[in-house]
Amino acid sequence: MIIAPSVPVQANGTWSYQPPALAQGPHIFTAHANGQMSNNWVIGVGAEQMNLTPPHFRLATSAGPNREQINYYAHEGDGWVEIPDYGRRTGDTVRLSWVGRRVTVNSEIHTVTNPASPIVFKISMYEVIDCIGVNVSMSYTVVRAPAGPSTSQAMSLSVYGHVGAIEAPTINSPDNNNIRVQFRDDYYSAQVRFIGLTTVESPIQQFHGNYINFPINAVWRDQNRGRVVLFNWSLKRFGNNQIFYSQILRVNNL
Repeated sequence: MIIAPSVPVQANGTWSYQPPALAQGPHIFTAHANGQMSNNWVIGVGAEQMNLTPPHFRLATSAGPNREQINYYAHEGDGWVEIPDYGRRTGDTVRLSWVGRRVTVNSEIHTVTNPASPIVFKISMYEVIDCIGVNVSMSYTVVRAPAGPSTSQAMSLSVYGHVGAIEAPTINSPDNNNIRVQFRDDYYSAQVRFIGLTTVESPIQQFHGNYINFPINAVWRDQNRGRVVLFNWSLKRFGNNQIFYSQILRVNNL
C-alpha cells in the first residue's frame, strides 16, 4: 500500500491527483477527506499495444495488401527479411518464422538492446530457391515481459523466376551414395550441389535420356554422416547462359 500526499480541494469540491507510473495490472484506490473514506475504485493498466505489421522481404515489390513478390534470378543469393518498427523496447525478443514449400524455418532469437537499431533476419539462398514457384508466409513473434508472445500479421511472398517447378533430386536411400536428377528434354546439362559442412559441386553432365545419376562425393559424405544436408541441381540449356535451380532435397540424417 502507498499513501499518497494530500492534494487541495477546489472551490467546486473537485480534486485531482497524478500518480507515479503504474505497473501493468489492477490498482485499487481510496480517498480520505475529513476523517471519512470513500469506496474503493480500481484502475487497470494494460500492456502497451504493439503495431505488429507484416515483415518485408528486402528488394521485393508490393503485389497487394500483405503480399510481395520477387524474381529470384534478379537478386540471386541469400534473402533478408526486415522487421518494421513495431514500437521496439529494450529487452524485447523477436523471432522470424518462414513457412516455405515443405519446411518452416524459425530464426535465432534476437534480443533488442537498442530500439533505434533495425532488425533484419537472414534467409539462406537455398530456402529461397526451394520456394521458386510457390508462396512463402513470413511473420514474426515478439515477447515483451511480463506479457506472453504476440505474433505479427503475415506477409505472403511469391518467389518466381522460371515457369514450372524443377523438381528436387532423389537419393538412393539407404545407401545414400547416389543422386538422381530428372528432366524431360535433351539439349540440357545438369550439375548437382551437395550442401553440408562444406558445399561441393559435381562435374557437369549432359542429359542423354530423361535422367542422370551423380555419385555423391565420398569424402563429403563421410564428413556429413549423421547431419542434416541439402541437395539441389542446376539446369542449363546449350547455347544459353541462363542457369535455373531445382527445388531442395533435405536429408535429415545422411
